[in-house]
Amino acid sequence: MLDQQYRVNPETGNYIIDIALDDYLDFFHEWDNAVFKKRDMHPELAEFLDLCSADIPIKEQFEISLAIEGESQDTKKEKTLIESYKNYYALFFRVAQKKIKSHLIKALVLAVISVSFLVSYDLLSRIVLEGILTDVFLEGLMIGGWVFMWEALHVIVFQRHEHVVRRKEIKRFINAPITFDYK
Repeated sequence: MLDQQYRVNPETGNYIIDIALDDYLDFFHEWDNAVFKKRDMHPELAEFLDLCSADIPIKEQFEISLAIEGESQDTKKEKTLIESYKNYYALFFRVAQKKIKSHLIKALVLAVISVSFLVSYDLLSRIVLEGILTDVFLEGLMIGGWVFMWEALHVIVFQRHEHVVRRKEIKRFINAPITFDYK
């Protein structure tokens, strides 16, 4: 199925995402006036690449082939475009790394709160006199401890997973070779 949508590089076995541009400037966001190495990619191009990446299984690699129709080969512009592309995805990679780290810190804080509630419950249940208020307080500590523990597990297992997958996708973008074809 994918072989019908994308060409395959016979040497590497990577899928090839073909993109046709009228000139080098079509690669960049038209409203971004930064120097070319720091310019953002055109948002529609980035969205197209995301859609193509979603088609290709995460374990497979891909290459990007840019067909530039309106210009002749310019190695300086090619190098600048590749550098801009790598900078664009490097930013998203750093953001994904920070999100993963913040989820780990959040899970750690929740786990510490959980353990402190459960240890407090265990210690206080041995020394506190029985009564309705103390029983309610102790049950609150136990329930709170388990709720915080569940939330810590939820953050680690479920919330962090989507950011780990996104980081893998971005790393695949960063590692994707870019070739140029002139017509």
